[in-house]
Amino acid sequence: MNLKNFQKHPFLFWQPQKDYLKAFDHSVFGEIGLIIFNYSIWVFFFVVSYFLIRYDINFFGRLFLVTLIAEIIERYLKKQKIWIRPMFLHRSATPNGLVNSWYYSGSFPSGHTIKMIYFLLFVISTQVIPIPLFLIITIPLLTFRVLAGFHYPIDIIGGVIIGLLLWFLSKDIISPQFLNNFIQPIFNFIFFIK
Repeated sequence: MNLKNFQKHPFLFWQPQKDYLKAFDHSVFGEIGLIIFNYSIWVFFFVVSYFLIRYDINFFGRLFLVTLIAEIIERYLKKQKIWIRPMFLHRSATPNGLVNSWYYSGSFPSGHTIKMIYFLLFVISTQVIPIPLFLIITIPLLTFRVLAGFHYPIDIIGGVIIGLLLWFLSKDIISPQFLNNFIQPIFNFIFFIK
């Protein structure tokens, strides 16, 4: 199957008939909402990271390593521009408030999804926050990214697969004790932990 035929698959490349992103472009509140929906997941991941590291300092090394590898994989694949982001089928410019260079690369894979999956698996393994809370926050944000035209469902599926692989590769990593001894007092100082 060649790429052109693959891209005709109705589910993998589904997009809504309505251009939902256009609704955000017409007002200041829409632009602010778009920025919040797009970037709030990073604040949430920071909070989850805090709870994971507080639970076990080894999570600092794991999260650092897996996030670094995820970024390298994501940026490499997006630079290949396997297919463009669906929003560019309706428009020629990135919406206000979003970083142009991030959106003019390809659509595959969804970096938000990669990180969501490995954070979810770390949360499941530790129960540092309630799993339903994690899902209630992340699933609507990922759904929004498809509805807004930032990704196709295939990008989300690719992100799930990559996130699973990264979690399996990193789940048993134990940070060297010298790194834990270095990070622990810094972490305690930053977050006022006695």
